[in-house]
Amino acid sequence: MTDNFDYFADNLPQFEISEVRISFFTKSNYIERKNQITELLLQYDFNITGRWYIGHEDDTGYHHYAIDVEKNYKFN
Repeated sequence: MTDNFDYFADNLPQFEISEVRISFFTKSNYIERKNQITELLLQYDFNITGRWYIGHEDDTGYHHYAIDVEKNYKFN
């Protein structure tokens, strides 16, 4: 989604912030899958900035869920 720097008083970036949206589709229990993915992301120090149930696709039978995450990296 984005790849940017935060603002600093001296205008020199120290960290790079990368953001992505993870969308997944499942016919099974989406809440269980959401919790599994959330636990793994937090375990690996990702920041979760939003989670949304997009909806059920009646024609395919899939639940669509999205998780927005960001990760901060030291800028060299």
